[in-house]
Amino acid sequence: MSYNVKKRLFTVIIILALVFIMVFVFGGTKVSADTNLRVNERKYFTSYVVQSGDTLWDIAGNYMTKEYRDRNEYIKEVALSNQMESYDIRPGQLILLPYYADAPLY
Repeated sequence: MSYNVKKRLFTVIIILALVFIMVFVFGGTKVSADTNLRVNERKYFTSYVVQSGDTLWDIAGNYMTKEYRDRNEYIKEVALSNQMESYDIRPGQLILLPYYADAPLY
């Protein structure tokens, strides 16, 4: 065999070896799914009748989902959704509360 043929053969063997190693390294990598991602996530609304002693802060703590940065952001959206001019609520008042989920609560 000539020198050029040996050189090409050696190059091909090295390339095949690298491909073989890459297949085992990257092909064997375990892929895990993020269980926190929701596939069909949508925004829904549920109604809530304000009880005596309720505050928007407490309601936000019970109904806010992880998509909101904090309770203040959630409270602002509740106020906007209900066309509230202030954050004052009263017993018996019906308010809509937004939440994110794969399906409605009911």
